[in-house]
Amino acid sequence: MSRLELDAFDIASQLASILDKSEIPYAIGGAIALGAWSDPRGTLDVDINLFVDRNELEKALDVLIAEGVELDKGAAHRAEEEGDVIIGYYEGMRVDLFTPSIPFSWEAKDTSVRLKGPSGEASYLSREALAVFKLLFFRGKDIVDLEKLIAVQGKALDAPYVRRWIVDMMGEDDQRVAVWDDLVKRYWV
Repeated sequence: MSRLELDAFDIASQLASILDKSEIPYAIGGAIALGAWSDPRGTLDVDINLFVDRNELEKALDVLIAEGVELDKGAAHRAEEEGDVIIGYYEGMRVDLFTPSIPFSWEAKDTSVRLKGPSGEASYLSREALAVFKLLFFRGKDIVDLEKLIAVQGKALDAPYVRRWIVDMMGEDDQRVAVWDDLVKRYWV
């Protein structure tokens, strides 16, 4: 397979293998994790949650750079300090690296799961952690993704858990809570 034929799922699998070999805690997120728990959808980037603190970030960046991820370490450290996404490129594809910027990030680490895919086993965000992050981003595509996730997972998805975290972080009156409640009412069967 040529470099141009690699898709986001292949890239995620390769990065997971690199991180596993280096014993760097991570979980695949975004559309690729959605595809593990629901109906897959296309994506042009790879989302990886790196569960590292500031001291461990340097090792993670060095490992990824040594394996061909193109990124600016100075910009990566600035992004981490500001709670922003670290952006890199691997085999020409954008890779978004998320580091713990909120307490829920460590909960996401604790609830991540190992799943076997066509390219091997990797760590993924749990369906509940994926739902919480989708609610935090709260873009149109995230709402559509949540509809699919809830419809496919049904009662296997711990909807009250997701709601508790969103209420804890955003407050009972936040629009995300109302949207979540509506989605659960319509699709959680």
